[in-house]
Amino acid sequence: MNDWSILDLVVYFVGSLVALTQAIVFAHYFRLFRRDHLLLWSVSFLSLSIYLAASGSSWMLMNAMPSGHPFRLGLSCLSLVAAYTQVAALIMGTMAIWRTQRWTRVQIGQALIFASLFGLLSGLAFAFDPQYAQERHFLRVGLRYLITGLAALGMGIAIARVWPRGRLGQQLTAVALTLYGFDQLHVFSSYALIASGGSNWPWAKFTNVFSLITQLFIGYGLVIWLLENERDRAESATDAAERLRLFDQLTGLPNRSQMLGHLGQQMQHPNGAVLLLVRLDNLGNIAVATGMDGVDIALATSAERIEEVARSNGMVAARPGADHIALHGAGLGSETVSQRIAEKVLAALALPVFWNGREIALEASVGVALAPKDAVTADALQSCAEMARARAQAEGAMRYRFYAPDLDAAARSQLALQSELRTAFINNEFVLEFQPILDGWSLEICGFEALVRWQHPQRGLLAPDAFIGQLEPLGLVEALDIWVLEQACNCARKWQRPDREALTVAVNVSAYSFQRRSFPDMIHALLERTGLAAACLEIEIIESIALGHPEHAALSIDRLRDLGVRVMLDDFGTGFSSLKHLRQLPFDGLKIDHSFVVDVLIDPRDAAIVRAMLSLAHSLGLEVVAEGIETAAQLAWFQSAGCDRLQGFHFHRSMSQDAVIDLLRLGEPAVASRQMPVS
Repeated sequence: MNDWSILDLVVYFVGSLVALTQAIVFAHYFRLFRRDHLLLWSVSFLSLSIYLAASGSSWMLMNAMPSGHPFRLGLSCLSLVAAYTQVAALIMGTMAIWRTQRWTRVQIGQALIFASLFGLLSGLAFAFDPQYAQERHFLRVGLRYLITGLAALGMGIAIARVWPRGRLGQQLTAVALTLYGFDQLHVFSSYALIASGGSNWPWAKFTNVFSLITQLFIGYGLVIWLLENERDRAESATDAAERLRLFDQLTGLPNRSQMLGHLGQQMQHPNGAVLLLVRLDNLGNIAVATGMDGVDIALATSAERIEEVARSNGMVAARPGADHIALHGAGLGSETVSQRIAEKVLAALALPVFWNGREIALEASVGVALAPKDAVTADALQSCAEMARARAQAEGAMRYRFYAPDLDAAARSQLALQSELRTAFINNEFVLEFQPILDGWSLEICGFEALVRWQHPQRGLLAPDAFIGQLEPLGLVEALDIWVLEQACNCARKWQRPDREALTVAVNVSAYSFQRRSFPDMIHALLERTGLAAACLEIEIIESIALGHPEHAALSIDRLRDLGVRVMLDDFGTGFSSLKHLRQLPFDGLKIDHSFVVDVLIDPRDAAIVRAMLSLAHSLGLEVVAEGIETAAQLAWFQSAGCDRLQGFHFHRSMSQDAVIDLLRLGEPAVASRQMPVS
């Protein structure tokens, strides 16, 4: 074995170790990034390592064993299987980067199996027939160089065709594959030259070294390519995250953060800036009717229309909140111009949205704030626009409103009130008062209505009208209902005496609590906990509760009546479907609204309506309570009309629990108990 043969063996085994190292590197990156091309590249370089090791071993045993020896034949077959597998895996791995669809496991498996079978057949063909030595040598050596060279050259040219600037990995891989392809074809041409009777070129003995160098650069190029791809992915992910941070995903409009930054710059304009804040007020109804897809369509369509108005007026649109869309612009600090733009926005949103065969009507409110007149910072200007928008919404659908200083004072007052309400629950500042309810004939006390009051530390005793409206946005309505019910039941239990008829307590319940399916169960548990008889509790609900969900209301009323609890319809006559509710819902009685009580002696039509109410209710077996009796004349009228129970300041104002106990202990008659009914 001469020096060149030793050099060839060194090249084979060193190349095998280098290829194995590269296979391990790509396998490591595959575990990190789970990319198909990394796995295929790892298989390719592992196959190359096996090919070089097997070929080197076969070359080393060439003089010691004939080509047909089983061991050497096995090495030859292994080297050929590995050689063609290496080519197939390299081609598929490089193509995987560009393919829009991933290689399936079946496709990868079929390609590798085909390459392996082709290599195995090339090694076994003419293996045991000495007279076909030249054919056998061509299949084992020449064909491999030809196929490998053509594949490498084709891949190098394919990669070089795109030749992206600044992409060292792809450029290096393309050059190395092209040179490797030429090298393999050169070896094949050298083989063909010898087979045709010619002599080999003098430089051919250096081809193995050149092959090793090009294979090294192919591996380095692929590694650099990989790192560049991952850098690009990281940059893309960063750009996407930045876009998500600054832009709304549904509408593509700038979000609040970007809007405030841009608005702050616009506010530096000598002629000021304007901010119009638009809220879609009926998204909840749209969600119920069409689902969240309909909400997305409504938002996206509204954003397109508002953005069009913004562009046509030199403004910028943004989406600062879930149901808010804004327009802002510099040099538009005039109320006249802003008013015209607000009207255009509402006109654009007044057009219906058609989606999935349905028409979606939009309702919106617009708040307008001007800088520097209303605020000098972007955040403060948005707050001003929101206060104006809230006032516009309160005034009705499809309205706009400019900011005014009194709105700021009202907002601060409302915020303070909400904070104080939270503190009121913690400090137990709510109290109950009770107004007596009298029998319509005997004028004896037959029950009380529970009325909640707030013992404010600074403002004194507050009626419900001063704070009830702020409980709903705080989510405290149900908590107050439960507290009132429990306190009322505890107090009512103390009124009961075995020597007199049971006294009832009437509690007005909010729609939020009554519409809960668990409300009857909660009442049942409350009665058991407090020990109050169910017949002593009356639940009062207003017509709007029944109107919203009549089927559910009927079910809840039935369950309450099954417990023995009475259910009364409060403020009867103020709704739109009173007669329908009386017919469909199983109430025990109704309370005539005090607005009718006041006018029965003044307006004959009111008197006729009230008489009709009494007649209708009695014909349906319902008990009638008249609230708001303030004069002896009103008392006489309702007694003569046959009203079952009476309530009002003419008898007693609301009082504390201690006063109720004293009143019941003394057995004091009502103020007007000496009045005789008149016809």
